[in-house]
Parts: sequence; structure tokens; C-alpha cells
Amino acid sequence: MVVTTRKWQSLGTSLRSLERGFILTCQTEGKSARTVEYYRDNLRRFLWYAGQKGWPDDARLVTEWEIRDFLAYVSNTTQRWGLTGNGSESSRGRASHSTTHHYFVVLSTFFNWAVREGFLSENPLATIKVARPKARVIQPYTADEIQAMLRVCDWDYQHNARFLGSRNRVIILTLLDTGARLSELAGMKLSHVDTEKAWIRVQGKGNKERVVRIGKLAQKALWTYLTWRPEGRDEVWLSEEGQPLSAHGIQCLIRRLKERAGVKGEGSVHRFRYTFALNFLRADGNPQNLQFLLGHSTIDMSMTYVAALGLEDALRAHEKASPVDRMGLR
Repeated sequence: MVVTTRKWQSLGTSLRSLERGFILTCQTEGKSARTVEYYRDNLRRFLWYAGQKGWPDDARLVTEWEIRDFLAYVSNTTQRWGLTGNGSESSRGRASHSTTHHYFVVLSTFFNWAVREGFLSENPLATIKVARPKARVIQPYTADEIQAMLRVCDWDYQHNARFLGSRNRVIILTLLDTGARLSELAGMKLSHVDTEKAWIRVQGKGNKERVVRIGKLAQKALWTYLTWRPEGRDEVWLSEEGQPLSAHGIQCLIRRLKERAGVKGEGSVHRFRYTFALNFLRADGNPQNLQFLLGHSTIDMSMTYVAALGLEDALRAHEKASPVDRMGLR
């Protein structure tokens, strides 16, 4: 223990030591594994950049201008982090303002923690301002777009790719019928599926559990998939090699299905959540029910979908009631 204590003391305000301490703090405070991994990934990229620039490994020497330099790199540079090949897709083009803001928030949280713990006297981000990204208007998938993706799955199933075809079909229907987040879908376990009630227990943000339900069509698709799915693992979604599908793997398969089906527009998995919310509200009309089903902590978050639904319905009504069109002008 003496050797370990001296080692930690000698590290002092080392950036790498503080990163380790910060992650341990997040873990002991009970933050979800997904949140911890999010912080770790972002901070490791920051440390990678510090190494590339030859910065001293001492957090006390990091200034506002090094932080600004890093944020400018994130915002303006293509082929970031020295990555190539598979897994580098998201870093090949210029980052969105939202991505830059994510790094700003992570670094602010990290350096604020270092100040609170007494390692630093001030946060180098204190005078840096990065505007919050504007909320994007997400267009839901149309019935025709969903049907086009399902046709691709059915074609695969009918052409001797029964495992892939059935898996991809039920993934689409589950996303559409539950509004599950990407991380929730990727983390689904067979032991958490109640086939009698068609309930699935999922783990949402902050390690909060909730139950979602699938309808009859999705139930039949799940049964078909399970007949072709190899046994031996508790994870619901498997690759052709029998390994659990990661969140990134699910994103990739949805992206490929969209391309093959000719579905245009931005959005991937989260667009299904948006589609679920609008269609559920149109059928049920109760935002409190939607709050529970989506796992929102407050009703305010669900009310954003109510506003979006109202706008969409108003625009559709305008198609029938356009004042100019109804005047018979030429």
C-alpha cells in the first residue's frame, strides 16, 4: 500500500491521473456505465490531442487557449483522432456544432471536478462560451419508408438469409413499437422478455429500468427471429457470428437498410423513437402515458412531442385550407 500511495501522490496534477480519478468518482457516485464510458471516451480523445500537441502532462499548465485550440480542432478538422478504416466513419467529416458542444460540456465537468477536489485553483474553461446547439426538427419515418425497409428484410429472408432478415425486421418493429433508445435496444436481454405479456424490461438513462411493450405484429416477428437465432447467449440481438450486436452495429445495419430501401433524409435509430412518439400521441392523446413509455423524467420532455404533433397536423390542415388556393386565383 505504501508504494501505491506514493505513486498516486507523485502523479499529482497529471492530466492522466486526474482523468482516472474523475472516472472513479463517476463510478462511485453511481453514474450509469453508459455515462461513464461517454466521459471516458471524450476525455481520452482530449488526452490524445494533448499528446499530439506536446502539452505538458500537468493540468495546472492547461490554459484557456489550449482548450480553444482543442475545440477548434474538433469543430474544423476532418479525419480526426488519427483513425482510419472501420469505426472511423463518424470522424471523417467535419463535426457538427452539437459534437463540439458535447466536448465542451465534458471538459467543463472534468475541470470543475478538479477544482472542487482542490487539484486546480481555477477552471480553464471559465471564460469560454460555446452556444447550445439548436434543436433540430426531426422528420418521422413515413409508412411508405418503413414498408420499404421491411421489404428489404423480407427479401433477405426469402433468399436464404433467414436469420438476418428476421432479425432486422423485428429490430425495426421493436424500435417503432416501443420508442426505445439505441442503448436500451442494444442492452435487451432474453431473460427480460415476458413473451406472455409481450413486455420487455429495459435499462434507460441513469440505470433506470422501465417496461416497454410490443404489439402482435412485433411479437410474431420476434418469435420468427428466435426460431433462427442461435442459443447460448442472453443478449437478444446477435451478429451472424453469434456475438452480441453493439449499439454501433445496430446503427450500421439501420443505415444499410435505409440505403438499400432508398430511404432518404437524416436520422437513424432515434428517428424511430420520434416516429413512435408522434404516432402514439395521435392514437392515444395522453402525454403522461407517453412520458412513462419513453422513460422521460419530466412531463415537459414529452410535451415537446405534443408541440411537434400540433405543428405537423396544422401543416397538413393547411394543405386543405390554404387561403390562396381556395380563392381561385390565377
